[in-house]
Amino acid sequence: RACKVVGEMCNLLAMTYLQQEDFAMVLELLKKAEILTERDNAGRAVTFNNLACYYRRQGKLHAALQYLQKALKIENKLDQVDNPADTYLNTCAVLSQLGRHQSALEHAQQALILLQEELSRVLGPMADGNEAPKADRIAVLAIAYHNVGVEYEFLKKFDQSLQSYRKGVEVSERFLGPDHAITVTLRNSCIAARRAIMVRDPQARLQNLESKGRKGRGGGGGTRRAKPTEGQEALMSPRPDAGAAEQVEGATKAEQGWVTRAVASPAPNQN
Repeated sequence: RACKVVGEMCNLLAMTYLQQEDFAMVLELLKKAEILTERDNAGRAVTFNNLACYYRRQGKLHAALQYLQKALKIENKLDQVDNPADTYLNTCAVLSQLGRHQSALEHAQQALILLQEELSRVLGPMADGNEAPKADRIAVLAIAYHNVGVEYEFLKKFDQSLQSYRKGVEVSERFLGPDHAITVTLRNSCIAARRAIMVRDPQARLQNLESKGRKGRGGGGGTRRAKPTEGQEALMSPRPDAGAAEQVEGATKAEQGWVTRAVASPAPNQN
């Protein structure tokens, strides 16, 4: 029990130091957590996820992927996993950066299935309306649709790509609101994808998202838009022409607790 508690604290502190970019301390804490969670499979999976975040920030994508694959292997054997979709989305993002887009798509689709199951009581046809969906999980669902759209775009399946981009925007607008940081970012990403796809495929069927976006932005009144949290910024993927700073703007946090996970695929280049 003591090892589990200390392991959780090491993970919590490691993610705090990751936000501060104190990478030496992050690695030291996570290596301690790896030892402390030898008999705690759930905690070990979280530690592996966080090590993947660390190595991804360091640009060591193959190491990040190895840790994510270890985390998935553990989680697939557990009876109960908190937010199991997030590891699949993390893996999708890393695979996408490695150029393995078919595999990235499959992981994003698996994440969607898990999220739909997770949220079925509050979003599905059986929802009774008595329980409001958690905003952070809705945000991850919207990002999952976005990641599927990104991977379809890489694979040049443009109709499916746009459908998924739009679905992410619809979910975010409906449950988070038109002025939420995630909604704005996903809307902008979708509009940019429409324009890029129009250049590549002039015959693509495009819906009038721009007018929807103007309507959504106008309905916000004087509401001040909240800035995404540091952990949220780790999740979002940029459009092809976004700069490095824009690539993380508007992302959402997978967990509000002590684990931060990066869950977004980088969007394809327009060239």
